[in-house]
Amino acid sequence: MVVLAYHHVAERSDQRYSITPEQFAAQISFLHENGLHPISLDEFARFMESGDLSTENAVLITFDDGYESYYTQAFPILKSYGYPSANFVIADRLRDSADRNRKNMTTPLTRQQVREMQASGLAAFGSHTYSLHDKQEQNEWGELGPETAPVYREDLQRLEVEQEYRDRLYVDFSMSRVGLGEWTGQSVNAISLPYGYTSSIVTETAQQAGYRYVFTSTPGVVKSGTNPFAIPRFDVGISDTDVTSLHQLFTKAKNEFEGEQS
Repeated sequence: MVVLAYHHVAERSDQRYSITPEQFAAQISFLHENGLHPISLDEFARFMESGDLSTENAVLITFDDGYESYYTQAFPILKSYGYPSANFVIADRLRDSADRNRKNMTTPLTRQQVREMQASGLAAFGSHTYSLHDKQEQNEWGELGPETAPVYREDLQRLEVEQEYRDRLYVDFSMSRVGLGEWTGQSVNAISLPYGYTSSIVTETAQQAGYRYVFTSTPGVVKSGTNPFAIPRFDVGISDTDVTSLHQLFTKAKNEFEGEQS
């Protein structure tokens, strides 16, 4: 199985991880024309648990970040095909008030938009952390890195120790899982990792916080027996990804899968 990852869909954007609505529509049309069948996050979870999948040529469509463009641009296209998808949202940014439109930040979804898409049965929502999607100083020289990695404690003039690091991750991961679950009314058991940063501590803490599936940014095919705390994805929501690239991706994935079966 192939898991696809997207981020932002917009007509004009200087972001690398953004594609136009036309590009996105062409990619979804490619799936349809080539007999590839998007499945829900629940069906994906059942496959991860049992190794059985009733849908042939299954594809899981995922989004990171919880941008409003998922609602305004991507979801209408997916809905026209009846295709399900999942969006991993940064829980702290989801608001119904005007202050969600902050300077230098791509506009996030509102909670009402999330509920509306959820009610359609075609959208599921997971965690992209509660508020660990920025970059922070990693050392005394001010070099930046993901907040899900150990950060420099300016107040103590040192890198945080392992227990401080584990506690910080656990609080954030738990707040996101519980908070999203409470207002969506559904169990949240999947998280995708910002910037694809992962480590044994990250995955251990995600498991301790109640997650059963951790999605990474490492490209690869999902097979029966794939580690549920290291699920690979192909990031195709990049400005230079076209239908030719998608064809090459699925051809390679098919060859890899058939090679495993022979």
